[in-house]
Amino acid sequence: MTTNKKLQAIDYQRTPMRLLNGALRGAGALGIARFDLNPSALIAAAKKKTGLTDFGGDSFLEPMKLLVQSLENEADLNPLGRFMSKSSILRLLTDRLYAQDLVKRHPEILARSMPDPVAIVGLARSGTTRLQRLMASDSNFLHIKSWESVYPVPYPECFTARANGKIDPRITAVEKGLKAVLYMSPQIAAVHPLDTFEVEEEIGLIQHGFSTQLFEVSAKIPTFAEWLMTHNQTAAYEHMALLLKIISWFRDDPEDKPWLLKSPQHMQDLDALLQVFPNAKLICPHRDPVKVVGSSCSMVWNAIVRDSASVTPEWVGQEWLRKTERMLHKSLQVRAASVPDQNQYDVLYADITTDWEHAMQGIYNFLGRPLTPDARIAMQGWLDSNQQHQHGAHKYSLTDFGLDPQEVEQRLMFYRKRFNIPFESTNPHTATANN
Repeated sequence: MTTNKKLQAIDYQRTPMRLLNGALRGAGALGIARFDLNPSALIAAAKKKTGLTDFGGDSFLEPMKLLVQSLENEADLNPLGRFMSKSSILRLLTDRLYAQDLVKRHPEILARSMPDPVAIVGLARSGTTRLQRLMASDSNFLHIKSWESVYPVPYPECFTARANGKIDPRITAVEKGLKAVLYMSPQIAAVHPLDTFEVEEEIGLIQHGFSTQLFEVSAKIPTFAEWLMTHNQTAAYEHMALLLKIISWFRDDPEDKPWLLKSPQHMQDLDALLQVFPNAKLICPHRDPVKVVGSSCSMVWNAIVRDSASVTPEWVGQEWLRKTERMLHKSLQVRAASVPDQNQYDVLYADITTDWEHAMQGIYNFLGRPLTPDARIAMQGWLDSNQQHQHGAHKYSLTDFGLDPQEVEQRLMFYRKRFNIPFESTNPHTATANN
């Protein structure tokens, strides 16, 4: 959003939310509805809810405790934000308990084979979602749906519902949740289209390891973010792989189809991804970094203002410019040191948007897979049903976030030069295509 008025978080909170937050603050002052984020209390609550005790190891404890510390000391959450954070943490703990119980009762889950996945590794706002959803139209790949990214583990009621021919209760829960999210943050749909059954990335699965950028998008937690950036997250990726097996098992997927993965998180944790999937085929899209930073800041801003009134656009701008720069350096270092040429492929956002079929043919040639007529038809069908800006135009400006376009360009020039990324305002690919 670009205006002459200084952006303020409170302006993005609906009046009913402000009133509810005020009421909850009053209740909190009386010792009611404080939404305790104490890790021990949350763990105890998850055990009580499920009747289970095995979380599958304790690798999640350190990031969980750091997350709570940052939420308490840095995020300045409003009461609704505290409630949402508590609910999210409890959901993740509950799912970990259900996951371990499930694999104990069904050891065939762990025995499932997983072909080397195809992983889209690119910055947020660089066309990764468009690319994933195009490729997911090809039935020869496995992918997760939005509701599965939130609730990957079937709990007992899910089996009962399926046996009785009823809707999975996880689907119903996500549908209700999305309605609430879109009411509280209606601008989100223009940034990242949401739908219960839409193809979605696996960052929600990584979240179950409490080691994900997803927390950073909804709260100001720089200490936790720094820990994520500087510590190996293999344990979270191993748990993600387990959740993928659980999803496949419950769906009865064929075991010879590869997963199509995608998450900007992989830019930061490519080393962990490769520890778990050492022969993954990487598709790396690249977009004008000035556009990426501006769009990323807008994405974070539109999400983070829901839960705090004190966060500023200037903080978001500096945090995500620095984060973007560090992720680029880190991912390039890992690619150079650990990924053979035959396992990585670079593609420009400009080429995907100008001639998607030609760009897709290059990707499939890299993968050694045929781009079948059926896949082309399905991809075109997805494009026809998902026109850009159908949920409203995503408007943003670097200056809204206190950033100078020239400074951003200078700091990220190494990336533009490395992949010969065109300036979007004067895109030579588009110019050629129109002549």
